[in-house]
Amino acid sequence: MEYIQGLPAQTELFLLSLGFGFLLGILYDVFRTLRMTIGSSDKLIFAADLLYFLICGVLSFFFLLVTDEGRLRFYTVLGEALGWMIYYFSLGTVAMKVSAAAVRTAKRLMSFVFKPIKFVIRKIMMFFKKIADFIKKRIKKNSKKSKFILQNGKSLVYNLYSYFYNYNFNKNKGK
Repeated sequence: MEYIQGLPAQTELFLLSLGFGFLLGILYDVFRTLRMTIGSSDKLIFAADLLYFLICGVLSFFFLLVTDEGRLRFYTVLGEALGWMIYYFSLGTVAMKVSAAAVRTAKRLMSFVFKPIKFVIRKIMMFFKKIADFIKKRIKKNSKKSKFILQNGKSLVYNLYSYFYNYNFNKNKGK
């Protein structure tokens, strides 16, 4: 175990952290491409960035654990940041243009493929909507009719009572 590293060990660790930062930049482009594909609402951007930083933190911890026995040094953090910026401003711009074109092409292709499926689903939904509207009208009509059903029947108890009462009353009236 070395407490004071020599210059060759520090240079090696700096170059390793530069490469690791480059890999973190690639991971960032993966997140940006996913964000382009899914959409870019504020909540989604916040969640994706938070997830990216958590993943980067954990990966950086494991990187430092493996390469320098978990010791955090200024030049390793600087190396990761420089590696990320080198990727972002060089290959990252090219990668974003390529991924943007790929996402646009994929969306157009998916639109072309799913357009007939959308059409069929829309027709099926319109058919079921017509059936639902017909059932709704029938239910409404039947509910209006059901209010008068009890008043029309002569075999109901309160109608029979009034029928016999009126019949007997009218019969006795005539005598």
